[in-house]
Amino acid sequence: MNKKNKGYDVTNNHDVDLSRGFLGLTYNGGDLGERNNVENTNDIYNAVENIDDFFSEHNYRNWKYSFTDFYAVLNYDIPHKHQYEYFKKNKKYEANYPSTENSARYFLLKYFQNTKTLYVTSAFLEFANPNIFELITKYMESIEKISFDHTYLECDMFDDVDFHFEPKYVTNYLGHKKWYNSNLIIDEMFYDDGIYKNHLDYLLKVRQCTNPKIKFEILGASEKEKKCFESAGLF
Repeated sequence: MNKKNKGYDVTNNHDVDLSRGFLGLTYNGGDLGERNNVENTNDIYNAVENIDDFFSEHNYRNWKYSFTDFYAVLNYDIPHKHQYEYFKKNKKYEANYPSTENSARYFLLKYFQNTKTLYVTSAFLEFANPNIFELITKYMESIEKISFDHTYLECDMFDDVDFHFEPKYVTNYLGHKKWYNSNLIIDEMFYDDGIYKNHLDYLLKVRQCTNPKIKFEILGASEKEKKCFESAGLF
């Protein structure tokens, strides 16, 4: 696991209903108007560590119970320009802040029994201990596949693809210069170490820790990416 400077202490809210097989792990990264120079990868790392702790404890205490629906999400509040200018001038927000539109989120993990698929972001893949995938998949009811994807920020105020992958409003206007969304890269070399020097090295470690009957896929993979995936023996 890549170690990060822990920094901001993300609060958590675990919604666990063993009787109906539901699990929601929610983490709060705070307000991006109030916080300064946010390095979101530190927040994601803290959430990933907490997810690891949850499944390790679940395995110890409630090993008989699996989940049919599951998500792990890291939330932020984002002010729009008027709200942010008001905050800077008055050192507080207007009374109606925040609303639903101010919510931004990273869904790090999702599982739906109807698709029998666990959806995993590249950020979770990078920061998680590969061994935790054995536990997570163990408690996903009827799982057949893990689908890996990029890490992107969802926000109702911004409906354009550019914001999801490169939120310049966050980096340029709100001033969080270290904000970074991790793309899933398997067809180029960008790490110094490893066999493939990209996310294929992470995927190979996860493959070793999961049931071989569970299929792997790259969501929306290009033909080049599919060939790289296959050459690594991951199909």
